[in-house]
Amino acid sequence: MVQPTRPMILPRLDRYPQRIEPQLSPFDAGVLSFFSYLQPLRGRKAAWGSDASIVHHVRAAQDRLPASLGACLDLIPALRRQLKIQGERLPIVEGAHLLALLQRVAEEVLEQRPYDVQLAATWSLMCGEIAEMGTGEGKSLTAAIAAAALAFRGRQVHVLTVNDYLASRDAERFSDFFSTLGLSSGCIEEGLPAEDRSKLYQSNIIFSAAKNVVFDYLRDQTGPSSNVLSGLPAKLSQLIPQDSVAAPILQGLDAVIVDEADSVLIDQAATPFILSGGDAALGGLDELVLMNALQLADKLVEGKHFKNHPALRRVTLTEDGKDWLSSWVDGDQGLLAVAPIREHIVSQALVARHLLLRNRDYLIKEDKIQIIDESTGRIMPDRQWSEGLHQLVEIKEALPPSEIRTTLGRITYQRFFPRYRHLCGMSGTARPAARELWETYGLTVRRILPRKPDRRRWAPIKIFPTSTSKWQAIASYVSRLHSQDIPVLIGTRTLDASRQCSAALVSHGIPHHVLNAEEIEKEATIVSLAGEPGQVTVATNMAGRGTDIILSDRARSVGGLHVILTELHENRRIDLQLAGRCGRQGDLGQVDCLLSLEDTIFSGEAKIFKTLTSGLIHIGQTKAAYALMKLLQAKQTRRAEASRRRLQKYERQRERTLALTGALE
Repeated sequence: MVQPTRPMILPRLDRYPQRIEPQLSPFDAGVLSFFSYLQPLRGRKAAWGSDASIVHHVRAAQDRLPASLGACLDLIPALRRQLKIQGERLPIVEGAHLLALLQRVAEEVLEQRPYDVQLAATWSLMCGEIAEMGTGEGKSLTAAIAAAALAFRGRQVHVLTVNDYLASRDAERFSDFFSTLGLSSGCIEEGLPAEDRSKLYQSNIIFSAAKNVVFDYLRDQTGPSSNVLSGLPAKLSQLIPQDSVAAPILQGLDAVIVDEADSVLIDQAATPFILSGGDAALGGLDELVLMNALQLADKLVEGKHFKNHPALRRVTLTEDGKDWLSSWVDGDQGLLAVAPIREHIVSQALVARHLLLRNRDYLIKEDKIQIIDESTGRIMPDRQWSEGLHQLVEIKEALPPSEIRTTLGRITYQRFFPRYRHLCGMSGTARPAARELWETYGLTVRRILPRKPDRRRWAPIKIFPTSTSKWQAIASYVSRLHSQDIPVLIGTRTLDASRQCSAALVSHGIPHHVLNAEEIEKEATIVSLAGEPGQVTVATNMAGRGTDIILSDRARSVGGLHVILTELHENRRIDLQLAGRCGRQGDLGQVDCLLSLEDTIFSGEAKIFKTLTSGLIHIGQTKAAYALMKLLQAKQTRRAEASRRRLQKYERQRERTLALTGALE
């Protein structure tokens, strides 16, 4: 048996490595956005497949490798020294030699030989691109090989994904691979003590959910170690005795591989990450003030006193509403007596009352409000809505309001990820977001051709007048599939919709599993069974990303997995991710889309679309009706993109305002 090389632990930092952010003026940002619209295909590169140049070079390098694994491992020390002295861009010949070695080790240790398309994707990541790979093409193995390759070049690599489950799964799966190569690895999970996190960050390769690393970065920037980092604090640190300086948690921001890159870099980009302190900062927003604001909000009349914009997730007071509030409040109402504060708090109360819905935007668990991320379907623990909104929702649900805490640090993904010296990622649906990825992060997208052709079938669209008729039709259809031993995955948009679907299946006597934010502990078990014959799985977007449903031989023989889409999401990429659960590596599969006129996409300002869609269905024009729904979906996608652009503009303004400190955090 070959003894693995002793893993290397990185030394403690002398300085915090990260890239200096480009400083864009409002004019520069406007010009960049203008040209990105003129060139909608900007950011896309030519596709690579098994005939890519790097693949041919790897094949040639394989012939020069020793026959035994032990002899290959003996090459590692010299190869590591050679790669570290190379320039920023690794020549293709040396890169091919490295990939050939990693391919051999992966084949021996993991008993899984990387395919040619995975090697092409690895090279794309090493070049700092977003590699678009289809479902089942092996993104996890690709990320592991790319992480090892970057670590061989002397980089410290973060492999970041959308949740702790996927991070811990991959960290455990590839730990032997890394240790055989002499690379140390670890996984940062939520709840891990700071001391343990600091030790793990000294490893060559770190797996984690993106949010964990962001918060650790904020702790470094705002905590005792901030004077050894960057900007003005770094200069002032020369005046401080070095013995009194605490070590930072992170090892800097050197290289990162972002799994499900479009979800992390685009869908979650509009959520600011706020690090709160230990001291409460109520600022007068005590429970009585918030309760009075809710009572005032309940007395306002929609359309007269305020306008509700569900698609924008925003409520605006009308002039009549402001005048009514002014006439109702007297001088004894504390903060509510101040017009700007009163209007803001009441607007927040209206959002809590009318826009944030239980079992869609949040659930109540252990007498606490747990926020649900719509794009992933998962709970975001320890997250709060800001500016009193979270406390207003708690009061609405008859829960004791939590404290509004002091803000220590704040950053968004749009400002965090460009600070990495080497940024790259993977996704199955990156091309639709290519323009925004290029405009925001300077990243280009390269499609990696599938190893086998896509054999999925897309069934004709069906649209029903009500959600009740839709669920009954789905239950009847699933009953027929279940009797034929065909595995079925039913995708729902919200937790409440998964419950309605489950109730319809129960009424038809169909055994099934439900995967949503309430059943997260059973995720691994449910996913492992989803590809078995006759299995029926109802899932929110938790099953849409990073979930490989492996089919049994019997399931393949009866036609593969059937995926049923029950609603259109705000962004089509989320629908495509769910559809991508079937047809894995050339497997058979089918995608069915069963929608209704009561779906969430028609809420709020989309009433005219609903009327037109209903008319088209009435005359039998289902395809035209579906085209209209996709047009509405595209409109909502553009609205979300505009919201992210406004946030980015706001962050630049804050940066200029706080420029004296040397850092926005």
